[in-house]
Amino acid sequence: MGAILRVEVLLIPCEEDLAVAERTVEGPRLSHDPFRKHGHLAFAEVRGHRLQTKARPNMKVPPQFAWTTNCGFSRRTPQWPIRKESNGADASVVSFMQELALQSYHDFDGALFRTEAGWSVPAGYRSVDAEERAARTRAGMIDLSDRAKVALTGSERVPFLDGLVTPDLKILTPGTSVYALLLNEKSRVLGDLRVYVFPDSLVLDIEAAQKDSVLRILERARVSDDVEFHDMGPAGHIEVLGPNADSTIAAALGVEVRGLARDSFLTVASSRHGSPHIGRVQSTGTIGYTIWSPETSLYDEWEKLSRAGVSPIGRDALELLRIETGIPRFGSEMDENTLALEVAPASALSFTKGCYVGQEIVARGTYVGQVRRKLLGLRVDGDLAPVHGDRVSSDGREVGFVTSAAWSPSLGRVVALAILRLDAVSPQAMLFIDRGGWALRGRLSPLPFL
Repeated sequence: MGAILRVEVLLIPCEEDLAVAERTVEGPRLSHDPFRKHGHLAFAEVRGHRLQTKARPNMKVPPQFAWTTNCGFSRRTPQWPIRKESNGADASVVSFMQELALQSYHDFDGALFRTEAGWSVPAGYRSVDAEERAARTRAGMIDLSDRAKVALTGSERVPFLDGLVTPDLKILTPGTSVYALLLNEKSRVLGDLRVYVFPDSLVLDIEAAQKDSVLRILERARVSDDVEFHDMGPAGHIEVLGPNADSTIAAALGVEVRGLARDSFLTVASSRHGSPHIGRVQSTGTIGYTIWSPETSLYDEWEKLSRAGVSPIGRDALELLRIETGIPRFGSEMDENTLALEVAPASALSFTKGCYVGQEIVARGTYVGQVRRKLLGLRVDGDLAPVHGDRVSSDGREVGFVTSAAWSPSLGRVVALAILRLDAVSPQAMLFIDRGGWALRGRLSPLPFL
């Protein structure tokens, strides 16, 4: 009987792809181990295997497949031009779509992707139900490496930024962070971000879609201040969520974070690939830790957390967790038509720090009580979720609109966030949501839903 020899060739352009490729090859385990006996050096070293490679082959990637010159961060995938929108408006044409540095890991885990602000990001892996359950009962992790990092340096960096954002930066010390809003003179929201305080700089953590607008605000505000802005480029950014997040990080990464206070962070100076920062945040209502570093894509940390049983979660599950917790998001709950007091978490506003852009109206609304609308929660009957902008009415009168909504597997019903007139709604009143001609019924619900 003749023998059939099958040869598989793997083209691996980047170091972070090696572990994924090796796991793929190791799927049906063979009695021999050619990769460690005569294989590639990197294959022999990955996963901590003792090096037994006799020679290093020269692997060359054909130019047409070499989409990157910096394996950590500059992978870009060609994107087809976008046609005109259905309303006749011109749609922007994007030549390339950026990929996350951990793209190969997401591919291996079966992620489905969508585009956000020019980035290809995982929408989900298995099901939103399973991912939400992992984050609520164990631990889940999400890749947020599309977020931008901007460093502020100079002797006047603190007073300069303190005059633009809503919390009091003067009382913060190195190793702490704070969630902040940017407002205009009428106290309407122009953006949001997180500020990390270092001994010689402030680092702004910004959603990719807001990066350009935030930089424009900073540039317009700078006159003669001793402050400089530095775009730190793409940075590795992972968030670990869930009741087991702290113990899992300690076991998998060897970093004790259980003593971290909320909004504080530490720097891991002994990392082989750089010095990642690990901070405790409350972005979804459950325990959460951000791990970020401008020096590495964090593929080593992602691999270790994956081996420790942490489930990857996509943007759909993260959005569900956000809605269930009642946390506003810029572009959904807040924009230039929204007053800060209508949507901002109390921790994001300072009423004692003094003057900042929009402060006068924030103070007036707080002490005089002139806020007529507020972000509230709705429990919606049926299984059809409303969408952003759907009108809400009571007794035939429009009282507001929906900002976000989703089916909640944990509650077994649709939940929604809406900006509503406080004088026109009550907990007992039946509200109606116009979903494309369908009248969905709903009632007010305290936030968070869970």
